[in-house]
Amino acid sequence: MSAATESPGPLQFAVAGEPVRRAVAALEREQTRLVTALRRALPFLTRRDVPVAPEWVRAQTPAEVLRDLPPPAHVVHLAVEPGGAPGALMFDACALGQMLDGVLGGDGRALPTLNRAGLTAPQAALVNRTVEGVVRALNETLHARVGVRIEVVAGRPDGEGSEGTPIACSFALGAPPAVGRVVLVLPKAALLARAGGAAPAAQPYDPRVTGALDDVDLELVVELARLPMKLTSVLALKVGDTIPLDVLVGHAVCVRADNRPLFRARPTTAGSHLAVRIEGGHER
Repeated sequence: MSAATESPGPLQFAVAGEPVRRAVAALEREQTRLVTALRRALPFLTRRDVPVAPEWVRAQTPAEVLRDLPPPAHVVHLAVEPGGAPGALMFDACALGQMLDGVLGGDGRALPTLNRAGLTAPQAALVNRTVEGVVRALNETLHARVGVRIEVVAGRPDGEGSEGTPIACSFALGAPPAVGRVVLVLPKAALLARAGGAAPAAQPYDPRVTGALDDVDLELVVELARLPMKLTSVLALKVGDTIPLDVLVGHAVCVRADNRPLFRARPTTAGSHLAVRIEGGHER
């Protein structure tokens, strides 16, 4: 096999980035409606005036998403049509605490403390029942808007290892310091199917193509942190204020190209400039 056929992420973006961008854009357009679906499925959020906000949409695998979620994270495996490729719905520890507290009639002031090793059997049963309603609400919106159907499946659905680019969409539940995250992961092909834009199976790269793309510029994004903030708090910011970021000093950050994670890196310095040192690649 030639070196061209083994080229990593950047070449993939240059050759096949457009379908990924279209799939990301398709899901971005529905973020507000998906927020409404979440509120409909979790009515206690509205009763307690818990903010729900769209965060980001990007190409990211479930494994990559899971690495960034505080434990215990809960993963719901989805069967996605059209195409039959798998999807997932993920909840981090804070989102799970908000769900359990809301379903049990709590006021949101003292969320339950969850074991990092995982939910107890009663907690998991309660979360699973609640999640069924969340998936139904999201399915109604996705089917009406982009022609995608999702349903919960036990265990990992067939096609877990199928090729394709998963598109992840994150939502923030609550306000700092208690911000929970819900992440929906759908296969790119399903999001493009209605427009007939599903990408064909991956083929080895033609060396002539790689040669023509040698001088193509890719914009790398080093993502330090993203955080939700109320509009009133933003308007109140002034010179000298400090904005705490949801990332520990020395914690690994993500380097992206075309909304797709490429590397994990650690902040450092290069002379008088800030820099990052590449520590490893993201799974693809």
